[in-house]
Amino acid sequence: MTKKRLVALLAACMMMLSACGAPQAPADGSVGGDTQSAQTETTEEEVPAEEEYTGPKDYQGWTTSMATFNPQMYTNSKTFLNQGTLVAMVADKEGNNTLQFVPYHAAELPTTSDGGTTWNIKIREGLKWSDGTPIDAGTYEYTMRMLVDPKLVNKNATYMFDTCVVKNAKEYFSGECTWEEVGVKQLGDYELEITLQYPATELDFYTTICSLIWPVQEEMYEKCMNADRTSTTYGTSLETTPSSGMFILTEWITDGHDKFVRNDDDPLVKEGYVKLDSMTRRYISQNATRAEMFFKGELDNHSLTGDDYIQYKNDPRAYPTISPNVWGYFVNGASKNPIMQNKDFRNALYFATPRENIAEDVYKLYPAAPYIVSTGIYVGDPISGGEYYRDTEQAKAITEKYATNPEKAKELFDKAYEANGGTPVSVEYIYFEGQEGQKRQAEILQETFENLFGKDRFTLTLRAMPPASAYDVYRSGEYDLGLGVRLANVFNPWATMNVWTTDYADKYITGFQSEEFDKLQFDCVYGELVNDVEGKVDALARMEELLLDYGAFVPVMQNDNTVMYSDRVSLATQEYLPFIGYAENQYDITAAASAIA
Repeated sequence: MTKKRLVALLAACMMMLSACGAPQAPADGSVGGDTQSAQTETTEEEVPAEEEYTGPKDYQGWTTSMATFNPQMYTNSKTFLNQGTLVAMVADKEGNNTLQFVPYHAAELPTTSDGGTTWNIKIREGLKWSDGTPIDAGTYEYTMRMLVDPKLVNKNATYMFDTCVVKNAKEYFSGECTWEEVGVKQLGDYELEITLQYPATELDFYTTICSLIWPVQEEMYEKCMNADRTSTTYGTSLETTPSSGMFILTEWITDGHDKFVRNDDDPLVKEGYVKLDSMTRRYISQNATRAEMFFKGELDNHSLTGDDYIQYKNDPRAYPTISPNVWGYFVNGASKNPIMQNKDFRNALYFATPRENIAEDVYKLYPAAPYIVSTGIYVGDPISGGEYYRDTEQAKAITEKYATNPEKAKELFDKAYEANGGTPVSVEYIYFEGQEGQKRQAEILQETFENLFGKDRFTLTLRAMPPASAYDVYRSGEYDLGLGVRLANVFNPWATMNVWTTDYADKYITGFQSEEFDKLQFDCVYGELVNDVEGKVDALARMEELLLDYGAFVPVMQNDNTVMYSDRVSLATQEYLPFIGYAENQYDITAAASAIA
C-alpha cells in the first residue's frame, strides 16, 4: 500500500478559506532603508494593516440537552470540553493542517517495551482539578477501578476491554475476579502500568485507553455515591461536576445552556493550543431554530441541510465533514419469511436499491454509498503515513463489484421468485417514525422495488417505529428489513466489525455467520495481523465482501454533513482531520459578531 502524508490524503475533501491583506508596517512607520527614497519610489497606495481583534472570544455553539457530565455514563466523547485525558488528539498549532498525538495528562507519550502488551504511563506533576485537588496516578487508578466496578455497571466500562483489552478488566466487571488481578498498577505517585491481554499498536492504545478514559475526582465521586454503591450522582449538577481539561464548566442550565471558561492551568492551554476565552453552547433541538439564529449572527456554526445546503454548499464558509458511518438497512436472512432466506433475493434488493436517487432527492448532501466501510475510515498511521481505506485498490474493487445494477437485480429476483415456486412475495421494511426523510426513503424503495420486480409478484410493506423500538426488534430477529446504522471506529474499523461476529453480545439478527469473518476480525484486532498494515487492508476488504455477498446489510448513504461557520471564526485547520474534524477546542475568534448574509 502506498504511504502518504495525511495532509496530502485529506486535500481532496478540504474547503480553503481565501484571505487577502497588506503587509504590516513597523510600529515606527518606517519601511526599511531610507524612508524618503522609499516614499519617492513607491507608486502603490499604502493600506493600513487590519487591527487585531481584542474583543471577547466566546464561541457561540449549540448541542442537544445534557443529562450528565459523568464521563463514565455518557457516550458522546466530543461533549467533554471540561475533561482531560492521558493523550490528546489535536490539530498542529502551527497551521500545518495535520493531526497530532500529544501527551496531555501524561508527561510523555506512553511507551511499551514488550511489543504492545505492557504500557508505562508517566503522569505530569502539578496537574489539578478546578477546585485545586491534585491529579496524579492515583486519580487514574481510581477512575479505572470505578469505570469497571461490577455494582455501578457504567455504560463506558467497555472502554477498558474493547478494543484494547486490559487484563482481567472484563472479568472484574463481571464479578469474576478481584481488582488486584486487573492489569492496572500504580507504580508511584506519578506512574501507571497497564497490562493488556493482547498486544496493541500505539495508535490503538492512544485512541482508546489514553483518549477515552476521562478522570473522575475521587472525593466528589464518593460523596455522590448511594448507600449500596450501585450509582452515583457525580456529574449531574454544576456543583458535582469538577473540571480537569482545557475548559472549566462554569454554567449549566439543564434545559437551556452550558458555558465553559478556558482553564489557564491546563498544560495544553499553556502550550498554546487554546485561543478562546470561553465556549457557550445553547441547547437547541430544532434545526430550523439553529438556522435562524446562525443567519442572524447568534450562533457561530450551523449544519446545512436541505435548501440551506443547496444555497450555501459552495460558500467559502461551508466546510464538509466525513462520516465514518454508513446508513442503510439490515436484511434478516434468518427471518421467518421464507423469501428472506434466499440469498439471490437478498442480493436482488442490494443491486436494486436506488441509493443515488435517495441521496440526491431526499438527503441532498449525503453521498450514495454502495459500500459498508465509509470514505472516512483510515488505514495505517495518520502521522507517519497511511490513507483512507476507500482509496486503496482493494476497496475500489469492492465498490466496482457492488455498484447499483437494476438489470442484475431483476435477474436475481427472477431466479429467487422461481425458487419460491412462482408465488408472490411480500416483505416488511421498518423505518424511524417522525423522520420525514426516512419515510420518503422508504417510499422510494417501495416504488422502485415494486416497479422493477412487478407489483403482481412483489409487495413492500412500510412500518414506522421509534428508533429504540426498531433496534430492539433487530435484536430479536422479528423483522425482514430495517433501517439503521452500525457505528465505526475511524482508526480501527476492524474492531467495530465485531458487531458482525458470531458471538457478539449485542448482535442484530441477520442470519450472517462466518468462521472466516470471525477469524479475520480477531486476527486484525488481537492476533497475527495487528501490525500488518497491508494484511489488514486485505482482511477488511474480504470482511466487507463477505457481508455484501451474504446480504446482511444494504448500504444506502454516508451521512457526511456540511458545517457553515461564522466569518468571525478562525479554524485551527483548513482540512477535515480524522476524529477531531476541524478541532473545535482550538478555534479562534478574530472579529466581532455579525449577521450572515
